[in-house]
Amino acid sequence: MNRRIVTVLLLAIFTNFGYAQSDKISIKTEHLTEANYLKMDSFYLTHYLYIDLFLRENLFPEVSPEDVSSILKALKKYVSVENKLDIEIEKPGKRNYLIRFAVLKKNDGTELLIAFTNWSVKKKEFEKEIKMENDSYTRWYFLNGNKMTYRKDMSNQNDYSSMNKSDLANAYLFDELAENDSKIESTTDEFLNQTDLSISDKIMANLVLLKYQIFKNKNENVTKQTEHLDEMFEKNKSETNLRGLQAAFNATKFQIELMK
Repeated sequence: MNRRIVTVLLLAIFTNFGYAQSDKISIKTEHLTEANYLKMDSFYLTHYLYIDLFLRENLFPEVSPEDVSSILKALKKYVSVENKLDIEIEKPGKRNYLIRFAVLKKNDGTELLIAFTNWSVKKKEFEKEIKMENDSYTRWYFLNGNKMTYRKDMSNQNDYSSMNKSDLANAYLFDELAENDSKIESTTDEFLNQTDLSISDKIMANLVLLKYQIFKNKNENVTKQTEHLDEMFEKNKSETNLRGLQAAFNATKFQIELMK
């Protein structure tokens, strides 16, 4: 079956299952077998891939939740060690945005999800095609059960003993060690119980707590925590040093929409 036919069939599948997809996005795969190969929790997919493939480098910040959702659903169903997935996103300018997802299984059994793009880090522009041998923007993540971990978030890349409780809770959430997940909420609470925290410290810790609640599918708590953070930002809107945290919060609210 040629790639054009596969692409058309994929579009039909997404329509039948209610996966809204923009006509600006083309999803291509060599095989239609729904392997459901990727087992990681959707929290990690929505967090890393939205931030890394659309916000970083200002690649495509105007992407809609529906577009990202359609890409993520295809990724979970069709990408495996044997099968890659190609995405083409129509955008203003002379070249479209290309992403290729692939899973690499190393000799030691370690599995990596890799996202290759046609964005040149050096030239700061989209190239005609994905050139995996040059400086094209690439992200890769370790796969371990339901956890998906960016290489710099691996536990062996960080000194947990030097972190404050807020940073430690964040490290627990994004590292590869499932046994650390149960420590996240109590570690965040310990931090917030301190009396000498700045507003940025408080917001950062509450943002970690929100992400944990999203991860654990505590929908009622997610709603309340989102409202709490909205109030914190509103009360401190004159603080210019909170802009980075506001951007992180906005990205998290986008993630909440993706996971509905």
